[in-house]
Amino acid sequence: MVTEVLSRSPEETRAWGRRVGARLGPGDVLLLVGELGAGKTTFVQGVAAACGVVAGVRSPTFALMHRYRGTTDLLHVDLYRESDPRTLEDLDWEGSGREAITLVEWPRDLTEERWPHAPRIEIDHVDETTRRLRIPEDLG
Repeated sequence: MVTEVLSRSPEETRAWGRRVGARLGPGDVLLLVGELGAGKTTFVQGVAAACGVVAGVRSPTFALMHRYRGTTDLLHVDLYRESDPRTLEDLDWEGSGREAITLVEWPRDLTEERWPHAPRIEIDHVDETTRRLRIPEDLG
């Protein structure tokens, strides 16, 4: 089952991220799906707040992965520019991924084999300021 909610501002999207982040723990992986500018990184900022991260969260599009330290560490992966499944191996996320929450933007089919049961959150544009979030019921 999926909970569908409307977020009418970046602050509301961050609040949903905090709510979901409070339900995650080390070793959890969450896949984030949505168009460019839909609010995936904004959602990650909320999860980061729930994890006690104080550093500013930004999109890792060119770096592929950022690690943020908090009460629970956060790995923020962005595969927008990647199509090679070996990229995940090259990131060497496995060692630190067991001790952190991993959020993957633009997962595509690169993640299906590695994380076949990872929950997906979908974020869609409704209009200029409103986003539709589809959150698995056990996380919402």
